[in-house]
Amino acid sequence: MVISNDWLAGFIEGEGNFHISLSSKHKSPSWAYPFEFYPILQFRIFLREDDHDVLKKIHEKLGFGRIYHKNYDYTRKMGFNSKDQFAFYVTSSKDLLKLKEILLSTEFYSKKCRDRDLFFKILDMKLKGKHMTQEGHDEIVNLCKTLNSGNRDAFNRKNTVKRITTSALR
Repeated sequence: MVISNDWLAGFIEGEGNFHISLSSKHKSPSWAYPFEFYPILQFRIFLREDDHDVLKKIHEKLGFGRIYHKNYDYTRKMGFNSKDQFAFYVTSSKDLLKLKEILLSTEFYSKKCRDRDLFFKILDMKLKGKHMTQEGHDEIVNLCKTLNSGNRDAFNRKNTVKRITTSALR
């Protein structure tokens, strides 16, 4: 099976996910990030274990990203009929830029087109360092609220952004 960019775009419209999490795990004394949450961009595809070969073909075509096995033994022990999955992730900015070049050269026909465009807009903002300013950080958080059909309750909580005080800037 040879995968074309158009096939890949169609597959992503059905199975892909443009995900941005705001992580508080980037708090460390050695790295001064001025806000409580740091934006982490991830492109993901989750498939059942028996479709693992499809993810391998996508990985071969792109030449970047990683495939992970997701084990569901725990949920099966609880009585659920869960099947293991494989997940394809692209997380590095360098590889996300390569993915952007491929995906912006193809047509998307579903609402996922909007998610793709927002995701890559936020990537560009982050690469330009805008996430390090109050205005840029707030814009990223607001854009994240609308990603994936706006179903982002975690982004709608109050007080998720720590304000930079004048004394912190000195």
